[in-house]
Amino acid sequence: MNSIPMLENIHAQPGSLRGLLALQQGSQHATLQACAGKIRKATGNIIFSGMGGSLFATLPAVSRLSQEGSSARSIESAELLHYGKASLRAGDVGVVISGMTVIGVTNVAESKLEQIADITLMIGSGADKLIAVQSYTGTVLTLLLLAEEVLAAESSRLSEACSAALPLLSAHIDACLRQSDHWKDLLMGGPLYLLGRGPALGAVYEGALLLHETAKTAAVGMSSGQFRHGPAEILSGDFRAVVFGTPPPTQALDRMLANDLFSAGANVRWIGPAPEAGTNHDGAPSLIAWPEIPPLLAPLFEIVPIQVAAYRLALWRGITPGDFRFVSEVTATESGFLSSASSHA
Repeated sequence: MNSIPMLENIHAQPGSLRGLLALQQGSQHATLQACAGKIRKATGNIIFSGMGGSLFATLPAVSRLSQEGSSARSIESAELLHYGKASLRAGDVGVVISGMTVIGVTNVAESKLEQIADITLMIGSGADKLIAVQSYTGTVLTLLLLAEEVLAAESSRLSEACSAALPLLSAHIDACLRQSDHWKDLLMGGPLYLLGRGPALGAVYEGALLLHETAKTAAVGMSSGQFRHGPAEILSGDFRAVVFGTPPPTQALDRMLANDLFSAGANVRWIGPAPEAGTNHDGAPSLIAWPEIPPLLAPLFEIVPIQVAAYRLALWRGITPGDFRFVSEVTATESGFLSSASSHA
């Protein structure tokens, strides 16, 4: 394969995360602990906010905190700015945003976010070229480490587990790139639906964003439960979907959805552990073999097949992955586009 920045970013993720772990358990560890201390002392809500991939990267940590009883939630920054400011209280702690006690989480030193934050937690992942790949998984891992510090006052066990799993992540990336030659029938055609729950919603929404940004194609990210409540009426032989079934609490429900879609004649693939021995194997096929990893690390692995899918689909459609047409890499204004749609018809 020719060297393309997005492909380099995908391959670079294990090394990027290795450097991140060294930073967060080394010179940055005191800051990680201080951020967790502010969250533990919060008398109000813990509000994670961002836009695009930055927002979606908060979902695994928010799910982890919520499952343990914390009042954590994710809110799109634009919605919070225009419609949510009146709900903020002095006892709230915001992660990434301003307006209360602010913990800034960023991969860019001396950024504007750092200037307004009460305390800044650097991510320390590798810098991406064009499409956000390393910075997404880096943000996911940083916030999961932060969540563990909040819940247990220590993140070393998660850090050690992640470090041990990085060779598996490298192998997973290679396997996805090899297998993606056979994904054309799934990816080419109508919109691809990405369905999941809980911490997997990060990959669901980030995956849809990657397909939009990279391959310039329609995609729909939706919770598995929500799909059952009406949207399932879109089912036909042309329907395409990927169901993420990595979170253990709802794995059986997600597997049932994938199998029901398969039985209905849809073109559907499963991301997650394979059915246990002795169970029915006639359901939805796996998109890629799932490695044996702790469930808490699944958000770092389950996004990889969709990163690769977006990259492959862009090439199949004659598009350079990461070639932005209408927006810049960083959106700083809600006015105008870089070019007209008619010029790309």
